[in-house]
Amino acid sequence: MKDWKKDFLESFVLGPSTNKQCPEEVVKRCIELAYSDMMTAGRYYSASFLHTKDEICFAANKAVYESNYVFSRETIKDISSLFCDEIIGNGNRYVTGFGLAQKLINITYKYLYVFSDMIFTDRPVPDFSVCDCPLDSIIIKKLSIKDCFWSKITEQQYLECQAKITELLKENSPDSELSKLGNLAYDFINWKST
Repeated sequence: MKDWKKDFLESFVLGPSTNKQCPEEVVKRCIELAYSDMMTAGRYYSASFLHTKDEICFAANKAVYESNYVFSRETIKDISSLFCDEIIGNGNRYVTGFGLAQKLINITYKYLYVFSDMIFTDRPVPDFSVCDCPLDSIIIKKLSIKDCFWSKITEQQYLECQAKITELLKENSPDSELSKLGNLAYDFINWKST
């Protein structure tokens, strides 16, 4: 029997034009959705990006595919160079390539997990236990880290945030499903409680 509610929600998120029977199309859409999420801050600086949306999304797709869908912090660093050398802007009005890239890559993996039953139809589901939590204002506020903004984050600040998330997850062990998601579990836990 068809699950109409689930089908509606999937179509709503992916868009009705996405062919849900085509894993490559679902992956591409996951990356586009993550890009759109990153643009909440990135839109103010996008005219200065070193590459276009299509080029950045293509590179992210290629990196994810070539890693066999296994998360890597190296992917964040590689993708960050597509936005800028280090920062765009000046004074207090700037973003870092690393901040934008962490959002794009981490949200991509979140969507890959959510839509894994559509994507990994002819291959094993990858190990999501090494994934990081996408950093945004809600997550950073929950971590009680002052003077830290996801769009301006440095690699060192990012590592500190992820280490704190790891510790918090150890203190409050997640259920059996979330325990398979590494730090990504923290995002699901906090979306539930916002």
